[in-house]
Amino acid sequence: MKSEKERRIAQAKEAENRQKDRILSCPFRMKYHVMPPVGWLNDPNGLCQFQGVYQVYFQYSPLNVNGGGGFWGHCTSRDLLHWEYQDPVLTNDCPEDQSGVYSGSALIEDGRMYLYYTGNVKLPGNYNYIDKGRISSQMMVTSEDGQQMSEKTVVLGMKDYPDDMTAHIRDPKVWKEHGKYYMILGARKRNFDTGIRRDTGCALVYVSKNKKDWKLDYEILPDENFGYMWECPDLFDLEGKRVLSFCPQGLRAENERFQNLYQSGYSILTEKMSPEKGFREWDMGFDFYAPQTFEDEKGRRILIGWAGVPDTMEVHRNLSVDHGWQHCLTIPRELRVEHGVVCQMPVRELDLLSWKQEEGTACCFGREMVKIEAKMQGVHFADIRIGTGQNELTIHVEEDRIRMAFLNEEGKPSPCGGGRKSRIGRTASPVKTVLVLIDNSIVELFVNDGELAMTSRIYLEESERSIAVKGCPDCRIWKAEE
Repeated sequence: MKSEKERRIAQAKEAENRQKDRILSCPFRMKYHVMPPVGWLNDPNGLCQFQGVYQVYFQYSPLNVNGGGGFWGHCTSRDLLHWEYQDPVLTNDCPEDQSGVYSGSALIEDGRMYLYYTGNVKLPGNYNYIDKGRISSQMMVTSEDGQQMSEKTVVLGMKDYPDDMTAHIRDPKVWKEHGKYYMILGARKRNFDTGIRRDTGCALVYVSKNKKDWKLDYEILPDENFGYMWECPDLFDLEGKRVLSFCPQGLRAENERFQNLYQSGYSILTEKMSPEKGFREWDMGFDFYAPQTFEDEKGRRILIGWAGVPDTMEVHRNLSVDHGWQHCLTIPRELRVEHGVVCQMPVRELDLLSWKQEEGTACCFGREMVKIEAKMQGVHFADIRIGTGQNELTIHVEEDRIRMAFLNEEGKPSPCGGGRKSRIGRTASPVKTVLVLIDNSIVELFVNDGELAMTSRIYLEESERSIAVKGCPDCRIWKAEE
């Protein structure tokens, strides 16, 4: 008789096999990005390099294109560009994760992988699932090959959290430092302001000597309320700086800040400054959330995010849904610090692709990856148009301002945006360099060598795939020949 895990994974593989031909014929599939073989993908999980191979796990719902969790999908790569899909490694098959195997991370030590994740339980009944009705457990499994997992162990339960925390505690990121192990968790702290509930987003940091027994070490709290929940926290050192990455939910939108429903950003921590004071968004585009970083065997700090945002179906949609799948992860990005900003650029492996330069500043493209490199010295403004005049994405660069807009020549919404409209980004000084990557249905923009990033999905039919750059004569367009 099959175990519950075997039965669930067999269901996933049956869904993958049943829709394989339909998915492969989809015009929006990419070459160099992690995608679900079928259904829904969201948060990247367990990012690491293990036994020389890059491992990416992700939230995966093969049975429902509109999400719902239930699995950790798995892809591997030797170069961070060419990804090979593996079978799912985790599913909700025990009492502590019956409502979902939520996000988590990987720790590599002594030739073994330790995976930590949140097991979620939503009890049936009339609950608000904030204070009551939800059980959040932190779970651990181990693996010697990255694919076959041990039995699950509960390492933290509701009794281990501070009394003033709600049941929303999740997304463990685990690392080793100075001979001890640390786990940071996103949390939602109960808070009342003159009788009105105004919960506070925060992070909890636990410490352990053996990776199994954990106790609370300290809390990371903002001086001023900064969202009601912090998801997907990450805490790491980068070039001598202590960086806290987190996703605050509940921030009020501003004209050129917090433009998405939920935000992802970071703070460089100091003793004098609370995390919300120095908060800077990772990506100013339409589609970016839940990033996670890891250090590879070369010592690089690499970030991968989800090219999506939760709960946006009422705002815009992904046209790949009609083909049975939805979402992808971003291109892996190398991090560095310059002038107090964490800059991010595509991993250097991208340069190893076989690139062929196009003539001029206009061309058509198909399913190959395209790279646009523009230098803005002496240029007051430039337009990069991707698509046709009636259905296009325009990237307008002027002085220190970058606008990404899905508007056609008549100013009407472009169908290729699926309802997306416009996003604004700004740099500390006038724009000098622009790098645009296009991999079929995703556009990723890097400005001033990674000071600013903007990511968006785009859905152009093959007959509509053209590029035209205006106002910037020092521009080169390249295509990857693979």
